[in-house]
Amino acid sequence: MAVHLPSISIIFRQLAGTFIQRSARGVAVLIVKDDTEGKGGPYYRFGDATQIPEGEFTAQNEQYIRDALSFGPLRAAVVKIGTSGQLAQALAVLVQKEQTGWITVCGGASKDWTDLTSWIKAREKEEKSWKAVVYNASAPDCMHIVNLTNANVVFADDRGKQTGEKYTPSLAGLLAACNVERGATNALCANLTSVEVPEDPEAAVGSGKFLLINVDDQVRVGVDVNSLTTVDGSTRTEDMKYIETVEAMDMMRDDIAQAFRQDYMGKYRNSTANQMLFLAAVNEYFRQLGEENVLDPEHDNTAQVDVESQRNAWIGAGKTEAADWDDGKVLATPLQAPAVPGGGCEDPGDHGRPEVRGHPDVRRRTHGSVQENHARQHLRRVHQRRAGRPAHQDRGQDDRRL
Repeated sequence: MAVHLPSISIIFRQLAGTFIQRSARGVAVLIVKDDTEGKGGPYYRFGDATQIPEGEFTAQNEQYIRDALSFGPLRAAVVKIGTSGQLAQALAVLVQKEQTGWITVCGGASKDWTDLTSWIKAREKEEKSWKAVVYNASAPDCMHIVNLTNANVVFADDRGKQTGEKYTPSLAGLLAACNVERGATNALCANLTSVEVPEDPEAAVGSGKFLLINVDDQVRVGVDVNSLTTVDGSTRTEDMKYIETVEAMDMMRDDIAQAFRQDYMGKYRNSTANQMLFLAAVNEYFRQLGEENVLDPEHDNTAQVDVESQRNAWIGAGKTEAADWDDGKVLATPLQAPAVPGGGCEDPGDHGRPEVRGHPDVRRRTHGSVQENHARQHLRRVHQRRAGRPAHQDRGQDDRRL
């Protein structure tokens, strides 16, 4: 009888078919420092502003939550700690309630951004998909951290001119609502009327600083860059400097890991046949994402067994002769977890996992597109005007409006 993994194939088809839609339904995570007693807490979920209870937050913190929700994320997850509380307290609560999201500290100070940066980098090493919006942090250099750097912003309501860190909740909501199809480049910041832009905005963006810019009478995102600046050509590439690329990478990793944990591990023996069937389902998932232009359809978007990792797993399990096996022998001899009564197998942990490697090529929708080229040209024109050089085709106002 042929071996089948029907549920795996169906799950991956469903995941690929809903990928773009799911990417636009992110979570904005707001950490608020608030001594208001209220009746709830420390964790809240709000799908829209009508769900915010009265008397639970200060007026300023409630406004931060409304700002984030105004951009249409799936929800705002709010963690409330006292004004003397520590960021670690909030993050400990958060990881019990959410799996991923765009985190920021409402009205945060320098230490908050430093601590949040350290926490995100630690989660990145664990291959967790948390991301953060920080303000004017010192060289975070991380693909999961967006570093907003506009010195001042002007809100459209009676708040008027405020320092830039007051906008991180809004930006967390905006980024949570963007998807891998359109990205954040040129996204409208509807709750602002103007922003202060640095002297050389293009250089700032090139150094991993996230900028809002003035375009005609609107405020928009310049280019959707994260704070990554150090690349190595393999694990950190130029494309990984862009938010939408990293979003797609994280979603694919999470989809595959979740399908493996829930629908393969512990249900099927880790035989060569089952490994190949699992990989076939993953590669069909990649193929469908290529059709959606999430992945570059011209690239060889495939996953395969990582032979060296499987060899090392055997050696680590005490079978030292595996060091002399050829690749064919390694592929034909996956580690097996013992069967348990009632079918399936024990949770095999690392020794029962098919070691997989692959390099799918995420296609950036806005890289080189009209909106990104327009944004970059606009940044160059601003710099040229300030340097006293002619800025051809520029008939707008000076972008440093504050």
